[in-house]
Amino acid sequence: MKSLRLFGGKVKINLLLIPAVVLLFVLGRGDVLLYYVPAVLVHEWAHVLASAALGMTVTEMELFPFGCAAKMECFAVSRIKEIMVAAAGPLANMALACAIFFVDKYAFPIAVKDRIITSNLALAAVNLLPALPLDGGRIARAVFTSFMGYKRATRLMAVGGIFFAAVIVGLGIWMAVKDALNVSFFIMGFFLCLAAVKELKSAPYTLVRDLAGKREALDKRKTMHINRFAALQSKPLRDIMREFETGKYNIVTVLDSNMDVLGELSERDILNGMLQRGVNVTLGSLYRQKKGGTA
Repeated sequence: MKSLRLFGGKVKINLLLIPAVVLLFVLGRGDVLLYYVPAVLVHEWAHVLASAALGMTVTEMELFPFGCAAKMECFAVSRIKEIMVAAAGPLANMALACAIFFVDKYAFPIAVKDRIITSNLALAAVNLLPALPLDGGRIARAVFTSFMGYKRATRLMAVGGIFFAAVIVGLGIWMAVKDALNVSFFIMGFFLCLAAVKELKSAPYTLVRDLAGKREALDKRKTMHINRFAALQSKPLRDIMREFETGKYNIVTVLDSNMDVLGELSERDILNGMLQRGVNVTLGSLYRQKKGGTA
């Protein structure tokens, strides 16, 4: 997916978004943007403010028809912080919709209140779907990471993105059959599918990004929690990486068949071994290589 960078690379506009906007105007649905764009801005500024309050910085935002995907300065953040930042966007949209409702009801009438409320609630609902790169997918990934690992959780939520993209397109087809064509469903489903496939392809490289993020976090905080566990030397790296925790530095104690300690391998050792020899190499082979023995 090509993109256009603005403001020093902090904002990326997916180039496919341009023909999608043109298509909306051609079909006479350009007014949707008048209510949708402010909802997106509220959504994303909520992410920015939440990340700032938690000591993080948003380095890049990419605009999609279903919202905007924000990237943090540090990849290695705690699961609680990731959930809080992800939830901030949808919560802000719901809060704005409620505020508009009560202002219209008890203060003064707002002529376009229905469209404002609908736009914000629709954006919040879509982004809460358990699918990457949506906010709901990031929340679900943070939860699932605790028992299946970050990499597998990323893949699961990315597949969820492809599934929900198909569901959204299916709803669009069903509405077209009922003579209620809404091209927004097709545009949203198409972009969600592309973004989910991108997340799926990037899943194998999450360890690389995680380690880089931990270095940044360590430079700032000076300390970092450790996730230490033991495993038999016969275990392949693909099994070991499932036990890794994001936001912590992982250290593996290598045991022989008699449960005696052979030594330790750091997260960087595991990562280098994976990149050089693949995920099927065993801990024992990697440890012997590190010690200068035969692999």
